[in-house]
Amino acid sequence: MTKAFWVNNYFIDVSRNQIEHQQQATPVPPKALKVLEVLASRAGEVVSHDELMDIVWENSVVGPNTLQRAIAQLRKAFGDDSKKQAFIKTHAKKGYSLEANVRWENNEIKQTPQLISKQSKQSKNGLLFAVTAIAILSLFILWPSKPVIYDQVTPLTASDEQEYNAAYSPDGKYLVFNRFVGQCESHLWAKDLNNNQEQRLSSEPGHYSQLSWSSDGSQLAFVLQSDCSDIPTEVKQCWQLQTLDFAHAWNGNANNKLRYDCAEIKTTHPTWLNDGRIALLQYPEPESNQPELVIYDAVTDQISQVPHDHAGRIYSLDYSRKSGLLATVTLGRENSNVVRTFTLSGEVKSEAEIKRHASHSVYERFFIKFAPDGSHFITDIEGKIYRLNLDGQLDLLHPVSHTGLWTPSYHPDQTKFAVTYGTKDFDIGYLTLGGEKVEFDIFSRSTAPDINAKFQPNGNLIAFVSSRSGEYQLWIKDNDKTYQLTKFEQGLKSTRYDWAPDGNSLVVNVNNQITLVNLDGSYQMVESPVAARLVLPWTIPHKLLVIDNQADKQQLFNIDLNTGETTDLNIQNVSWATYTKDNQIVYVDQQGNFWLQANNGTQGLAILNQKLEGNYALPKSDNIYGLDIKSNFWRYNLTNHELEIVATLDKDTSYISDIKGDKILATKFIGGRRELVEYSQR
Repeated sequence: MTKAFWVNNYFIDVSRNQIEHQQQATPVPPKALKVLEVLASRAGEVVSHDELMDIVWENSVVGPNTLQRAIAQLRKAFGDDSKKQAFIKTHAKKGYSLEANVRWENNEIKQTPQLISKQSKQSKNGLLFAVTAIAILSLFILWPSKPVIYDQVTPLTASDEQEYNAAYSPDGKYLVFNRFVGQCESHLWAKDLNNNQEQRLSSEPGHYSQLSWSSDGSQLAFVLQSDCSDIPTEVKQCWQLQTLDFAHAWNGNANNKLRYDCAEIKTTHPTWLNDGRIALLQYPEPESNQPELVIYDAVTDQISQVPHDHAGRIYSLDYSRKSGLLATVTLGRENSNVVRTFTLSGEVKSEAEIKRHASHSVYERFFIKFAPDGSHFITDIEGKIYRLNLDGQLDLLHPVSHTGLWTPSYHPDQTKFAVTYGTKDFDIGYLTLGGEKVEFDIFSRSTAPDINAKFQPNGNLIAFVSSRSGEYQLWIKDNDKTYQLTKFEQGLKSTRYDWAPDGNSLVVNVNNQITLVNLDGSYQMVESPVAARLVLPWTIPHKLLVIDNQADKQQLFNIDLNTGETTDLNIQNVSWATYTKDNQIVYVDQQGNFWLQANNGTQGLAILNQKLEGNYALPKSDNIYGLDIKSNFWRYNLTNHELEIVATLDKDTSYISDIKGDKILATKFIGGRRELVEYSQR
């Protein structure tokens, strides 16, 4: 006997004769629940009036409207009615069908006894037709086809803020997204695509994750990572799974429900399943970057783990409402990326290594969203949108000249997708510290991002990185003259670079290969076995520290720039590092802790732990400079081990990039627009 099952995110408790939704229980008569059980056992099929009467009221004499009354009771419990018919659909002179996703509590579909009818005789005749149809459909699915090109662009938003993570409602009538003001505060917003009305859904600002719709479109799930607090522990170490009722929030009555307080367990990728549960990635070990794939059940308030015994680290997760399959992308050895689909019980249905193009970085990551039909995914790579097939092949979905596109999401009809378009604007300039007031004097203004300015040692030039010419390249400021120094075809792979200690050349990262650039623009590649992800400060002639993300371990290497000889320093989990003047190494791990490695071993610099916001610090002589979460500009002396707050800066100051005498160079967030646009087929 069935005790419980799910219809979308409604929990049907047969033993208690009730339907539970959003922590509220609605009593339903036993016969009405029996009708629902029969419809659920054949979800999507039409069950005739006679069958329902014979199964539910077997050997009973009842009135002519008994079945209709039961259907009305069920619709009321689901918030449905005879006009909308969102759950139970009436088929004139035929019967009723349940148009919803069903999950039985024991994960098995219970087959309700049926009377032998004319339909069973007809099923034999339909078998041949079904087999033929499946064969024809298979030909269409398996036959290779040319990717559809989406080249019609329509603006969706036109605000001055930054907008990300667009997601269409299941019926395609609404679009929800994150809207940022500055770099910290964000709100959840929605747009009615019929009349273009916009409505803020969140009552309070915070660091919200992307939004996930419930299958019936009534609710949204998200993770609240922080509330923009000035207290570092609150910003960095609190994650909460929350939901909100969309209709209430749209009408200005937002009331976020705390579903699961993950506290200090990092939690990402909330993904609503057809049965009302929510899939998540959780990081139970603070020192590890290896997540677990779990499913949260709101009714039982329990977390269960999905088997995922595969090599590599999961970093992307999605779910197909059509196929009922989960999908992950994992990072494996030698920066291989594997896309995998599987059932909720962990049974693998497809598996393939993603075949990146020659122009793509070996460190490229593929964050996926299922296509509505479940046949492939959509992803962004270096500002372009690609179709990712189940076999790992990548196909560009728009004209090659289009760029600056991020976080795509398909419309339910799959004829269009929404993306974030644009870039953030950063400028470089001098910081002047004087009393309580800090002045920022921009010396190289442009509409493109200009970042990471550095003084030339033993000279008067200033180098910086800019995308003025389309790709990130090195630029030089020589008094009143500014010019482009490098012209690499694919641009720089990272905005991190540095001057040589003598000031006669610079080191950059070109396609993950260390490259030395001369002041006339000529360059030489340094042959090294590692694929450099991050170039670190160049403080010692001919020796350079780099981070290589081999096996996702963020390993620290030393490269001899004369010979290319590369030494593994046996330090992992590194986000920043530098040589000191005594040939020691100061480094920061992924958890924000500082360490000093010397000949006599490694010691912690506890006073600096959690003091660096981001992963950019500046070594100068015996000092290390950085910014903390409160925008305090600090200086730490490696000789006397004293930490000093130099000044409190504007929160839009991203980092201090160089210091020379009393001159300070900084990068500051200016603004810029990242708006939502829709790509469709012309």
